[in-house]
Amino acid sequence: MSELSMQGGGQAGTAMAAVARLGGRAAVFGRIGDDEFGRHIRESFQAEGVDTRWLVEVPGTTSQFAFCAAESPSGKRTIFYIHGTKGKFSPEELDRDALLDCRCLLVDGHHNMAAVAAVRWAREAGVPVVLDLERPQVEDAELMATASHPVVPRRFALRFTGESDVTAAGRAILRGGPETVVITLGAEGALAFRGDELIHQPALPVEPVVDTTGAGDVFHGAFAYGVALGYDLRENLRFSSAVAALKCRALGGRTGIPTMEETRRFLDAL
Repeated sequence: MSELSMQGGGQAGTAMAAVARLGGRAAVFGRIGDDEFGRHIRESFQAEGVDTRWLVEVPGTTSQFAFCAAESPSGKRTIFYIHGTKGKFSPEELDRDALLDCRCLLVDGHHNMAAVAAVRWAREAGVPVVLDLERPQVEDAELMATASHPVVPRRFALRFTGESDVTAAGRAILRGGPETVVITLGAEGALAFRGDELIHQPALPVEPVVDTTGAGDVFHGAFAYGVALGYDLRENLRFSSAVAALKCRALGGRTGIPTMEETRRFLDAL
């Protein structure tokens, strides 16, 4: 090992850190244990300016944590993780009013039953929902049909739809009900589907690539922030791709997340 860094992580968690770093207002709903990792999780959110009022500490439990190994020089990573014993939210535990006090809701699959309720509430209230799913769960079909903006990786999209072609998979997901569907393709960029429109956003070049850990999470956060700011789809795809690319400059999922000023300079220089 040449370097070691301890940072906050998680799909929606890192996305909210990205929103805050870009200058947006963000809050996180989640569970942590009353262990050292839990304290670090809360403190790392607070250091970014993310609201932690709904980050619930469960006494006598352990927090989720992961060990991520990034190889040089490619920046590719392997992740080992454990869920901890802090448990999952039930829908009854969620503060509905607080959850909907936003211009965009981002939901991942960690609290799957609560996620279904949260997405349903948001859509009933007219709040756009960016959905981040990676691994198959029973609730996926309802989440994908209800969310306005599912943003999922290629492997998940193909598995979810049973298609062998990513374009066919995106069309199939779109027919299920979302307003917009984005399928991320790693180094190949992203594909977006809206109505009859198909947009390919190439990955943006950045040097050096140190670590790709969290690049997808950061893309989700930037995309959700772009939705909240009213960016059109093409602009938002380019913006999100830039933020995700810049994140890869440093070790860990959050160190390299850029500010809005850095992102604009990067885009202007392309």
